[in-house]
Amino acid sequence: MKIADFGIELESIDELIGNNNAVLQLKKFASDINNNIKRKPLMIHGPSGNGKTSAVNLLAKANKWHIVELNASDYRDKESINNLMVAASQSRTIFGSKNLIFLDEIDELSSKFDKGAASALLNLIEVSKSPIIFTANNVWEKKITFLRNYTEMVEFKKVPNESIAEFLAKIAVIGNLNVSKEMILQIAKQSNGDVRSAVNDLLVLDKAPIEYIEMIGMRDRKMDIFATLDKIFFANTYSAPLSLTASSDVDTDMLIQWIDENIYKRYESAAEIYSAYKMLSLGSLFLNRASRSQYYTYWRYMNAFITSGVALAKHAYPNKMRRYSFPKKVSELSKSKESRGKTMEIALLLQHRLHTNTSKIISSELDIIVEMLKTAHNSEAKEEAYSFFERAFGLDEKQVEWLDKKFRQS
Repeated sequence: MKIADFGIELESIDELIGNNNAVLQLKKFASDINNNIKRKPLMIHGPSGNGKTSAVNLLAKANKWHIVELNASDYRDKESINNLMVAASQSRTIFGSKNLIFLDEIDELSSKFDKGAASALLNLIEVSKSPIIFTANNVWEKKITFLRNYTEMVEFKKVPNESIAEFLAKIAVIGNLNVSKEMILQIAKQSNGDVRSAVNDLLVLDKAPIEYIEMIGMRDRKMDIFATLDKIFFANTYSAPLSLTASSDVDTDMLIQWIDENIYKRYESAAEIYSAYKMLSLGSLFLNRASRSQYYTYWRYMNAFITSGVALAKHAYPNKMRRYSFPKKVSELSKSKESRGKTMEIALLLQHRLHTNTSKIISSELDIIVEMLKTAHNSEAKEEAYSFFERAFGLDEKQVEWLDKKFRQS
């Protein structure tokens, strides 16, 4: 196993964690194919982020199969399936190795299937001389139920928290990451069985204080922020990213912050970066118009600009070797969260003594207290000052000490 700047690279399918039975099924499938035993296509299904796509890639690598792939960013129509998949299923590579026909996330754009797509897939299964593997997050999606009788099910389950924590600890050691054991355990717990999200969280939280974990949240949402960003930056069609704001539980304002922070990490040319930021700014403009006018039809335009607009700003496949960064604004808010909370706690306490609002106390009255504290240069004067603020304003020693320390450093 290697660790790169953007994540990890597994060397063997046996290194996948938490789904040993599924891995055995895949290895048996490959063994039978290599021994010319006819097998149904596999339908690998289960929650996002637990290794389905990685398993297929590692299986192909181990058996020297060439992957011919359609994924969620590609068109799902009869013409694409016949022109690319059927032709590849009938042949081998120029080096004589097998082709693996791989249709990733078959349920993701099933609603976009044209009328002939289902019959084309069944024809592909019937005529293929190559192994076929499908993956799906939701195998019970109505539009792909026709495939269940023609495929063999392989279930990838959520990975236990303990296994994820052990895996993250290994990555932290190999990558020389400065992440505490406490944070690793918390990341594993909040991943909800999603290994990919847990690894992304670990890399982003390298050298971050423990309170940053609050920005991650429990991974019980339909699509996490990293997957959402991937589906924007790596999409090559207009329609693929459009549903993202509905399928992700990431707040729109927050999504804009994330895209803003990471455009330069995915796009390289000045023209691409300029175009992407232009699309993002137009999206923000329509979001603000919707908020001000309460005319929420503007959301349609906002959504198109921040997802498809940013996606199609590129002229070449983006750089995949850079990991995502937290938006600076989010980081700054997190850093100041404890300070803002403590300030408000003191302001609320002083409100009963000063008979004014907390905003005025924070903006002006606290400055007066700080100036009074600055005059206490020695221990005797400081003790007298602390005692005065306790009697006059009801502040305890820790609160006065916090004010003294905070504003002496500012």
